Amino acid sequence: MSVSSEAKGPLKSFQALMGEGEKFSRDKLYTKAIQCYTEALDLLPQDEEKATEKDTNDRLNGLVARSACYLKIGKNDLALQDAEQSLKTNKEFTKGLYQKAEALYAMGEFELALMFYHRGKKLRSDLREFQLGINKAQEAIDNSVGDPNRVKLEASGDLSIFYKNDEKKKQPMGYVRASQKKEAVIQRKQHTPVSNPKTTKQLLGDLYEDRAFLEKIINNTVVTKPNTKTGDAIYQLASDGLDYLDSRTDFWRQQEPLYARSRFIKKLEGDEESYKHIRHELEAIDDQQNKDQFVDARRRAHRLLDFCDRLDERKFNEKQSVLADVYSRLGNAYLELGDYNKSLEYHNRDLKIADIKQFPERSSRALDNMGRVYARSGQFPQAIQVWEKKIPLATSSLEKAWLFHEIGQCHFGLGDFERSKRYGERSFTEAVAVNDAVWQLNAKVLVSHSQTKLRQYREAEQTFDEALTLAKDQKIKNSPNDVAAERAIERALKEVRDQIAKGAADSPPDRTEINYEIKVKSNDHIMYGDDQSTIKLIIYGDNGNSGPIDFRSDENDTKKYDGQSMTLKKKAFDAGKITKIALTCNNIESWPLDSIEVSDNKRKTKLKFLLAQPIDSTTTVVDLYPEGSIVQTSSDSSGKDDKKNKGQGTLASRQSPQTMKRTEQGPSSTRTNESNKKPTKTDEQKSKTTKTDEQKSKTTKLDEQKTPKKDDTTDKKSTQRTSSATEPSSDSHKNIEYTITVQTGSVQFAGTDAHVFISLYGDKNKIVRYQLKTSVNNRNLFEKGQKDDFVLEDIDIGHLKTITIEHDGTGVAAGWYLDFVQVKYKNNTVMFPVERWLDVDHDDKRISLELEPNKKPTSKLTTEDTKEENAVEYEITVRTADKRSAGTDANVFLSLFGDKDKLERRQLKESLDQARNLFEQGATNRFQIYAADVGQIKTIRIEHDGRGFGSGWYLDSIEVRHVSRDENYKFPVDRWLDEGEGDKRISLDLEPDKKPGQLRGTD
Repeated sequence: MSVSSEAKGPLKSFQALMGEGEKFSRDKLYTKAIQCYTEALDLLPQDEEKATEKDTNDRLNGLVARSACYLKIGKNDLALQDAEQSLKTNKEFTKGLYQKAEALYAMGEFELALMFYHRGKKLRSDLREFQLGINKAQEAIDNSVGDPNRVKLEASGDLSIFYKNDEKKKQPMGYVRASQKKEAVIQRKQHTPVSNPKTTKQLLGDLYEDRAFLEKIINNTVVTKPNTKTGDAIYQLASDGLDYLDSRTDFWRQQEPLYARSRFIKKLEGDEESYKHIRHELEAIDDQQNKDQFVDARRRAHRLLDFCDRLDERKFNEKQSVLADVYSRLGNAYLELGDYNKSLEYHNRDLKIADIKQFPERSSRALDNMGRVYARSGQFPQAIQVWEKKIPLATSSLEKAWLFHEIGQCHFGLGDFERSKRYGERSFTEAVAVNDAVWQLNAKVLVSHSQTKLRQYREAEQTFDEALTLAKDQKIKNSPNDVAAERAIERALKEVRDQIAKGAADSPPDRTEINYEIKVKSNDHIMYGDDQSTIKLIIYGDNGNSGPIDFRSDENDTKKYDGQSMTLKKKAFDAGKITKIALTCNNIESWPLDSIEVSDNKRKTKLKFLLAQPIDSTTTVVDLYPEGSIVQTSSDSSGKDDKKNKGQGTLASRQSPQTMKRTEQGPSSTRTNESNKKPTKTDEQKSKTTKTDEQKSKTTKLDEQKTPKKDDTTDKKSTQRTSSATEPSSDSHKNIEYTITVQTGSVQFAGTDAHVFISLYGDKNKIVRYQLKTSVNNRNLFEKGQKDDFVLEDIDIGHLKTITIEHDGTGVAAGWYLDFVQVKYKNNTVMFPVERWLDVDHDDKRISLELEPNKKPTSKLTTEDTKEENAVEYEITVRTADKRSAGTDANVFLSLFGDKDKLERRQLKESLDQARNLFEQGATNRFQIYAADVGQIKTIRIEHDGRGFGSGWYLDSIEVRHVSRDENYKFPVDRWLDEGEGDKRISLDLEPDKKPGQLRGTD
């Protein structure tokens, strides 16, 4: 009799046996779980030709589940066998790749495990499991090799025995790829010697001797004898090592970590212990961030910041440099944790110190990091402005190759394909200069996609061909079985050739025209250079550009635009959703432009655009970005007088007084305390002096009245900390200790193997998504009937109002029965009763709960659709974005909240088009729901349960239609619902016509 039969009777369906196996596995009864999985697999057709697609998927999932259980009981060979069996049908089956890597790791084959972790990450870069596997495999390899300082290697002696052995070998030894028919020819490139050995030695430290040794091997033709297997292998390893050390040198030259500078390492009288402590802490923070331990890194950096604030700068003259280093690391930690505002705040502080102390390398670092924050949050105009300021500070060709590529990507995202093409070409030129094949490939792909968007199909065909050649060379050199990049380029190349075959390359685009209303506001007359001077406007959007629009009311009108305010109504190509506009100026001496407002009559939208740079005789093309997206960094408002600012050409000086006033009152991306100074006409007439204290006070009060009270507290803290980098930290920055007790229930299978997170929300601040991973009293967490205590040291959130407890659904046994959560802080004890499952297979299937003190949560499980008399029909349209890995296999739920009633957590599981796979990349799914009339819809909640391998979802938009009243509610989203992206949320509350998750400015 089967295991499942012993437990609950003769259950013989595949799903029932799999379910029993999961329950046994959750309870750590792995042998019984293996028996269940084996019986389940035996039920499937053994003949693959007769098996359906569902049978194939079931077999793959069953093999992976059984492989995981084999690993738990130490049968690594059987685990590897099941994983490899799952990959026979689909070599890109990510679950199978991960399980094979895990099995190889358990068997001690760390190098092979690392290879399969990397292969899985290339297919699904959004999955955190592969990155964690890479980290642990690399660490295991390093530990196996041992301490390199104890090994003294010399490139001398008679090494001919290796070549003789090569000739004697008839069969290859060790691991050989099955598909490898021919040895790849090693392309030997020239390695340039270091230009400044002293600086390189200072940056590399002890690694400098390793670099010298590798360079010696490269130049030894006996050791690296060409056209021999051993010689080529040694050369390749040494060459890769040199490339890595050189890239690290470039990185450290830009980062200039404090502990790598000789003037810092130098022992100063009376400060030896402080230097030693700071050096150790900075290294520890870097190590934690390299291991993706960003919460721990942030906490450690805050402690170091408090320590540095107390230092006396008269005795510790490196205090500002230390603060800048800590700010940079805090900014990076907050970025990875999804708090973009905090990340920008700290990177701006880093930039302010770098500019004051005149550290160009630090300024470059800060601008680099700020650009990453903006780009990660989808704010391409801001990213472009910041990165363009970094261009003059970039020192190496490799750095420029990356920078130009990223700026080009941002222009591509804004629909400016001509500009993205030019930046891609600049990136390629720099990549060629340093012989970096990876960035050559990236640049070629960017150029070819831009050419495709510009309908330059023949040029795109040639560029894609060149990119394909580079991809094939990379595959031969690095991973012969990795064909993902090659296949993607081949698909794009086929599409281009199809367009050429259809004649698209020789015919004009079939684009519709729409009416635009353009309002131009200037502060004074325009000054033309001569009679041939012209001004033209181009509107960019997600559908390309509008084409040039002449600044005359009539094309036959010879009278030029005089520069005063006016309104034009023009017909031009439909650019789609507007992202930016650009002015093409031909021989314009000066133009004090204030703003341009563009109304799209088709979409009923209106946007105001502001200048990011002045218009003068040197201007040919100038971009205008939407109001609120002009970046004003700390260096742009560092307290210098206006005249000096104008000489430097900062972003602040490039705006008119009216423009600056609007920018400071609106949602500017980054602002410091000094950006609240608003110039008036009187100020400009008087020698541009600064405001009096009374004017500052009035301005501050006015801003405070316009700011919501809740944000006021946070903004004040931010302003206080930003205003002075040397200021001692106030009480609001002191961390306090929270003791969190989690009681798992005593019901059967109550424990969980998933990762558990808690968020604390107070009346002053909040701590979001802290992982409970180190218990003070238990090694194995969240076991049945067990109480786990955790100690968290973080900011003071004030009076605790609510908490959120959740898990990520990972692991074989993720379901969890939680009894209660208790939080102790500052002599307060707050109890949160739960007494329910957090499981996608129980109750309302939630794995995330919002809890209030002393109040049990209620179930949000809704009944199935009903067509009773009081029920109304809703039609739900869900659009998944058309970008890589955008789809999800998780269960998706929708809640509606109206002014009369609410509908909570209705699962979207059967679409009107009977689609078998829901929420796929680029798909539009429509659903029909019958429920009580909620009235006018105020908000909706869209969420998924995080279930499945790779549940992350990039949602484009949702539309809800009340059928009987023919009311449509549109909810733009355009962001990830993913525990590994951005703010890591998988549940969103949405308002009609309002996009969530936009980065807010901080005063």
